[in-house]
Amino acid sequence: MPARVSLKSLKRRGGLFEGIKSNIQALAVGVKYFIDPQRSTLLYPKEYIEHRPGYRGFIVFIKDKCISCAACARICPSAAMKMVRVTEVDPKHPDKPRQKQYPVINYQRCIFCGYCVDICPTEALYHTPFQDVVYESLADMFLTLEAFQLEPGRPSVSEGSPVVYEVDEERGLIKRRR
Repeated sequence: MPARVSLKSLKRRGGLFEGIKSNIQALAVGVKYFIDPQRSTLLYPKEYIEHRPGYRGFIVFIKDKCISCAACARICPSAAMKMVRVTEVDPKHPDKPRQKQYPVINYQRCIFCGYCVDICPTEALYHTPFQDVVYESLADMFLTLEAFQLEPGRPSVSEGSPVVYEVDEERGLIKRRR
């Protein structure tokens, strides 16, 4: 048997004057924040956010430290980290090339959780303190092994000034220059 539908009517509060009064209050708040000189808009690239230590930005790979354990690729929850095979010359046996696996990353999928950096036993992965790099196409977001070893450039650092966002009890989010 289907459930019965019952409609409840809500009590009307105030009336027409209450509705107009609340609309005027909302407009007054909007005008107050429009006139307020302390806006929290970031004027990029003239300003850039200076993050605190421990910020999880872009991930960079150090090939010399890697032991090819693939723990980073296994733990990645978004499958952004993959292992690629590279043929290398063994210094002890130059006539025998050997296959080794190294991680590469796809920033289209990366959620910057930091699991790969945390699980790496040799600290071959680390975070940069920024995340404001612009790519021209989606294909550029899939880094090759060579590109994954380079720390991405940050043009806003050379052009702009650092700012920090802080929470004020009375005003809310405010921007301070360093």
